[in-house]
Amino acid sequence: MKVKLISLVIPCYNEADTVGEFYRRARKMAEERIENRRHRPEGRRFEFIFVNDCSTDETGPILNALAKQDKRVKVLHFAHNRGHQIALTAGTDYALGDMIVTIDADLQDPPELIYEMLEKIEEGYDVVHAQRRDRKGETWFKLLTARIFYRLMKRLSDTPVIENCGDYRAFTRPVQETIAAFRTSHRYLRGTFVQVGFRQCVLQYDRDARYAGETKYPFLKMMNLSVDAILGFSAAPIRVITFLSVILWSISLVYVIKSLIEHFILKITVQGWTSIIVLMFFFTGLILFSIAIIGSYVGRIFMQGQNPPLYWLCDTRNVDAEQILANAGELREIKLSQRIIRKQEENRT
Repeated sequence: MKVKLISLVIPCYNEADTVGEFYRRARKMAEERIENRRHRPEGRRFEFIFVNDCSTDETGPILNALAKQDKRVKVLHFAHNRGHQIALTAGTDYALGDMIVTIDADLQDPPELIYEMLEKIEEGYDVVHAQRRDRKGETWFKLLTARIFYRLMKRLSDTPVIENCGDYRAFTRPVQETIAAFRTSHRYLRGTFVQVGFRQCVLQYDRDARYAGETKYPFLKMMNLSVDAILGFSAAPIRVITFLSVILWSISLVYVIKSLIEHFILKITVQGWTSIIVLMFFFTGLILFSIAIIGSYVGRIFMQGQNPPLYWLCDTRNVDAEQILANAGELREIKLSQRIIRKQEENRT
């Protein structure tokens, strides 16, 4: 496969301390190693798609300034914070490249690895997953919880998940068009990219510590992402509830038979309020827990049934609206965003 245009999709949320350095390193990598015609006679081009997920710091103005000085920089401004996975989705929707690379702006994932990803794509692979061999700067607690999560996913998920792979990956245009058809509200792209198939490979690397700032995935967000992964790619929790209900019903049946024998045959009646209270609390808790799991699935069905747009933009920089609509105009999120932006431009004038 001959790659002529490479799209970098970079979600940003309060990354004012890192986005400038990320752009400098990504531009240097692009100009010196890939775009330079001395390496390949036909040359290649880059576009940098930054998705501003409604940041509250100076990320937006910094991205606008970068777009002003470099026409390769395209900026998508969300009108409302939609989260990391939705930001990645928006960036890939607007990407025009033969090869698309998703990467975070915190510089834990080195942009220099893109050159090796490009080589894998040109060898014939459609998806290249970057797998963390070493994870610097992360606490033992995060490493432990990550290990537990991947083991759970291996046991529960119907779709295999590649261990220690985040959202740093490269993929081809056919894969992008396939992924664009998946419009679920609760997204777990790490599983979706494995699920779609195509020819895939893994490229290992050593992950660095954050360049600056704080992680945008604290424990609570990681838990929410884990829940989306488990509930989105497995019906195992429902099967576990069914299995437990059969076991507990069998135990309760044995207990009823034992009680009847003691009362009518052995004439032994034990009045045990403690055991009654313990059993009542146990079964009540189990019932509520089961309802909560079922409710989580029903809630996702409800949200998907409403069919809301995944995102909507309030502003863009260096985005050719006609070209985007011609390439991906069937996506209603793009149509909605372009209508909003046109209305705002009319109001300004």
